[in-house]
Amino acid sequence: MSMPSFPPNGADMTREEALTMIIASIAMEELALSHILNAEGEKLQYILGTLPGTKPCAGPQEVLAVNKSVAALLEAVAQNQILLKSKLEKVLEACLPPAPPCPPPWGPCPCPGSCPRPCPGPCPGGPEPREKSALQLAGQREGMLWNRGCRLPWRRRVLRGDDIHWSEEAPTQIRLNPGKAYAVQYTLNVCAMHPAEETGTILLRQTPCGAFTETLPLRFSMERFSGKPQTLRYAAVLYPCMENGGEAELSLVLDAKSPLCVERAAMDVAEL
Repeated sequence: MSMPSFPPNGADMTREEALTMIIASIAMEELALSHILNAEGEKLQYILGTLPGTKPCAGPQEVLAVNKSVAALLEAVAQNQILLKSKLEKVLEACLPPAPPCPPPWGPCPCPGSCPRPCPGPCPGGPEPREKSALQLAGQREGMLWNRGCRLPWRRRVLRGDDIHWSEEAPTQIRLNPGKAYAVQYTLNVCAMHPAEETGTILLRQTPCGAFTETLPLRFSMERFSGKPQTLRYAAVLYPCMENGGEAELSLVLDAKSPLCVERAAMDVAEL
């Protein structure tokens, strides 16, 4: 994942920019934790001699000591995940727009039965909250071949609300109401079909271009994926930029010379 560029301390930022930076920092922490877990797994494989080209190099006591160390680290990672989840929930709550003010009460109607207008009382608790739209997708199938310039196809898991749409007729496209803001995150478990010393990019493509604020692409090294599947994680917030009506489309597009094999994929889109 490409590193976000954080502004220096004291820089002027809008509220939306600050929230986006916080979400980007959470995504980077998640990425760092995934690297730590992967390193711990490789450490166990090395000790047990299950890595290609290695042999068992430790006795039972050493294996137990390493296992205890890994268990302690996993406990610390689990605690960190709880903190990150709480932080993300707070940020998403802050992304919600403020409720409109209640209209002032008009008091008792002086002419019951012939009043030309309704006479509402005091606002008890604001308007009824509207259900936010949300979409959860999974990869169309395991072991998909993803070629350069192609959009990744999905299958639906959960869909609710009226501002996010997806259909089996166009499984690569997510249709959004361009007047809303959305949180988008995806996780991909992929491996390279051919070893290559190059950099690949995954684009969160918008159609039409400029319907939402621009998002950073996810960049990765193809060389890392030549041996075994690796996990890519990404999170972003889309803020509306298009004033006219209609729908905007969202899709994941691969930009790499070599194709990827997508073992598993998941994507969540939620209205803010």
